[in-house]
Formats: sequence, C-alpha cells, structure tokens
Amino acid sequence: MPKSKTYALGIDLGGTKTLAAVVDLSDGSVVASARKRTRAERGQDFVSQRTIELATAALTAAKLPEDAELVAIGVGAAGQIDRKAGVVLDAPNLGVRNMPLGNILNKRFGLPVVVGNDVEVAAMGEYLYGAGRGYNNFVCIFVGTGIGSGIVQNGQMYTGLTGTAGEVGHVTIQAGGRICGCGSRGCLEAYASRTAITKAILAEMHHGRSSILADDALGQLKEGDTVIRSGIIANAIQQKDELVTEIVTEAANFLGYGLGSVMNFYNPECIILGGGVIEAVDLLFETAVYRARNVALSASAKKTPIVRAKLGDFSGVVGAAALGAMSTGYKVNSKD
Repeated sequence: MPKSKTYALGIDLGGTKTLAAVVDLSDGSVVASARKRTRAERGQDFVSQRTIELATAALTAAKLPEDAELVAIGVGAAGQIDRKAGVVLDAPNLGVRNMPLGNILNKRFGLPVVVGNDVEVAAMGEYLYGAGRGYNNFVCIFVGTGIGSGIVQNGQMYTGLTGTAGEVGHVTIQAGGRICGCGSRGCLEAYASRTAITKAILAEMHHGRSSILADDALGQLKEGDTVIRSGIIANAIQQKDELVTEIVTEAANFLGYGLGSVMNFYNPECIILGGGVIEAVDLLFETAVYRARNVALSASAKKTPIVRAKLGDFSGVVGAAALGAMSTGYKVNSKD
C-alpha cells in the first residue's frame, strides 16, 4: 500500500494580510489556502480570532483524505518572538504585544505549534523548497508592510542572543531621520517598505503633486487598507507616472544601501529578496540590486547573487509549516 502523505498547517501573520495554508511536506506544495486582511487596528483579540478563522478555512478547503497525517502548525508573525513560549512579544505592524499565539492555536486545534518571525520562516521555506536550495549561508529579506530578514547559517536559522537577529529593517541608514514604527528614527523600514512608499506618495499628492494612481490608491485606503497595493504601484510605473517612479526609485536606492551593508558585514553566499512589491515592481528590485553592487565592497559586489524569492506569496506559509513539522521530529527531505 502507498504510504499516506504528511501535511502541516502554515500561517503567515503579516501587517497587511494573514494567510493560512495546508502544505504537503513531501514537496512544499500548497494544497489549499485562505487569506484576509489582518486588520491590526481592530485589536489583539480580533487578530487572534482572524488567525483561527483562516486556519479553519484552509483546513476545510484542503479536504485531506482520512489517512492523511496532519502533524503540526507553524506560524510566522511580523514581530519579535519568544520561540520557546510561542509568544508574539512585540509586533508594531500587528498592534500586538505578549500574545500567547502558540497556546491559543494549540487549544483550538490540538496540534503542536511553533511560532517564529515571519521572514525567518519565509527564509526556511526558500531554503528547503525555493531559491535558497544549494546555499547553506544566505540572507532572505522581505519588503512588505515593514522590512524583515531571516539568516540561514550552516543550514539552520540563526536567531542571535535575544532571538532578534536579522532585523535589517531597523538598521539605521539616516541618523535622526524619519520616525519608524519601532519608535526609533532613520530605520531602513521607514524609507524602503511599502508603508514608507505609500506615505511618501500620499504626502506628495497632499502637497499638490499629481499621479494617475490617485483615485485607485485613495479608494483602496478608504476601504481599510494601510498600504497601496503592489499591482497599483507597478501599473503606475508602467504608465510612466513621474511621482510614483520618483518615490519608488528613492525607496529602492535606500534598500540598496541596506543590501550593500549586509553584503559588507555578513558576506552571505546569496541574498534572496521577497514580498509582493519586490515581485510586482521590477524597478524596485533592479534599482536596489544596482545600488547594492555600487555601495558594497568590490569582491562581494561582484560575486554575491541577489535573486527573487521563488515561492512568492507562499514562502512564509511553506516555511512555517516545515518548521512546525520539524519540531515534532519530522525530517524534511526536500534538500536531498
């Protein structure tokens, strides 16, 4: 008889959207998924209930066979995490502090739960099933509501002394600069995230600059979104919108300074860039790579591959599912 397949549930809890998916661990494929806006402004209880709602929807949609084995739940949350306790300690983009998400999900679903940083788990997804295959030491940087990164070192996640290694979005790139969601000033996230791009575009329009995306962007924000969608930004650039092109180019150059600093300090085998705006907006990706190679030291500038994430929107849920499964002793063989 053929061996029954093994699955895990992965959850990507981001500042803009929450995505849950049932993942086939044999190849990292997504069997079924469910997503909605996170709605961080509605408070911590709402965020936890929305997470449960989407997890339930993904499991229902998967229609797994009776002999299927669902081994664990993995979560990637946009913030600082106590991994041992499964607690989201501080997540400014989620409006969450000290949320015991591991316990909440364990009580609801009766499965082992692992909670990690959202980009950390995305990096593991890319390592096991995506653009990170073939590399044992790399940095994965995702540009979204904020900017986060995960470090894979010798095939394992490197989390540092306090579990916060890889917070490249909070590297200071301009002393005394723009205020960041973390409370500091001059962070990369305040200049190159989709939130930063949105704020800059809206500020310029408020001061009289025109843009073809004005109606679409303002309509979207009135619906409750906090950032302009990547597709709207990409369309404006394609139509040669001067304002959007200017703002995205500026953000891309700042991102490139951050990437160049990573290359100089850590000298990784590869840098993987992900997030919806990286996928959709070629100008952002290409300008950031160009700037990084101009500011990095010559040896790393020439040799370090900088590539897009292969798993796209599913990097986080696939990596979260894999980490959850591995915590139970399950061996992921996708690298073999």
